[in-house]
Amino acid sequence: MNKIAFICGGMSVEKEISCLTGIKICKELNLDHNQSFLIYLNEHQQFYIVNTLTPTFIKDKKLTLGKFVNKSGKYFFKTKFRKYYFDQVLILGHGKNIEDGSLACYFQQLKIPCLSESIYHGSLIQDKYLFKHGVRGLKIPCLPGEIIYKYQVDNQELIKRLTKKIKFPLIVKPTCLGSSIGINKVEDEVSLPSAMFEAFLYDNSLIIEPFILNKREYNIALIGYDDELEYSNIEEVNHSDQVLSFYDKYDYSKNNSKRIINPDIESSLKEKIVNYAKRFFVGFNLCGIVRFDFIYNQDEDKLYLNEANLIPGSLAYYLFEDKYTLSQLVSKYVDLLNKKRKQDKLLFYNYQEGFINKVDISKLKK
Repeated sequence: MNKIAFICGGMSVEKEISCLTGIKICKELNLDHNQSFLIYLNEHQQFYIVNTLTPTFIKDKKLTLGKFVNKSGKYFFKTKFRKYYFDQVLILGHGKNIEDGSLACYFQQLKIPCLSESIYHGSLIQDKYLFKHGVRGLKIPCLPGEIIYKYQVDNQELIKRLTKKIKFPLIVKPTCLGSSIGINKVEDEVSLPSAMFEAFLYDNSLIIEPFILNKREYNIALIGYDDELEYSNIEEVNHSDQVLSFYDKYDYSKNNSKRIINPDIESSLKEKIVNYAKRFFVGFNLCGIVRFDFIYNQDEDKLYLNEANLIPGSLAYYLFEDKYTLSQLVSKYVDLLNKKRKQDKLLFYNYQEGFINKVDISKLKK
């Protein structure tokens, strides 16, 4: 595997989780004698090399300020005292402003090789409202959802109309966030304003969805590209009438009773989970590792695709644990993204018709 600069952090409320992902992966790769190093991007858009791979590296100030440089096709991260050379950048960030393709565009402008999904996929999947349109276009069931923009917060007529359509209890969530942040279950009109206020702290729009009372939640991850595709174990992450907390969502320890790998579910339901995930992955020609989150309504025997994650926490390693070591999974992930990158490099980015040399500017339409 090439020498890779892994990047975590970012201007995202999910930056702490991405730091844990980066630390875990870099420690594992270094143990396997692969060359890698970790870069932290803070909320002020400054890059730092992480000097000590511990969860407290920010608090302990175990990091050094620097910048990315492309000098005649040689790539390195330059600090005051040293240059750290690498072949490629791989983004391990989660959430808005990083997982949505924003950071990948920065490296594209610097002409530094970046292993990432396209910004088109990233932005569509990060935006939960647009995601629903994509899901429905592929004939995959998803929960109904209505969007409310921040400027509409005082439009009581609109809000009453939408809540009559969705009905209480309902879920309020920021449109472009994840990880349970800013998400609340709302039982009635009285508690709706405070839930909306919290969601609007993190985004300029929110979505309201029906809350499924008798539900179960399942996750599955797929890894692949083009005609190469395999799926992970299924996990059950929540069997209650509550929203999964931030801690519960990212506690991958075996002691977390709210996470069950390979739960006892009917084969027909398992088949739907696999088929819906595969249909979305193939339908959008995705690449790499994508985790899909489902909600199952037990009363109506209906399965809904709730969201997809282009850069899942820990790269969803815990779901592939019986197939790959972490270093093997990362290596396969890198190979797949490289395959996509090589295909992209074959595309033409210039079209020379000679129009500019022939045109009479005085005759151009204004």
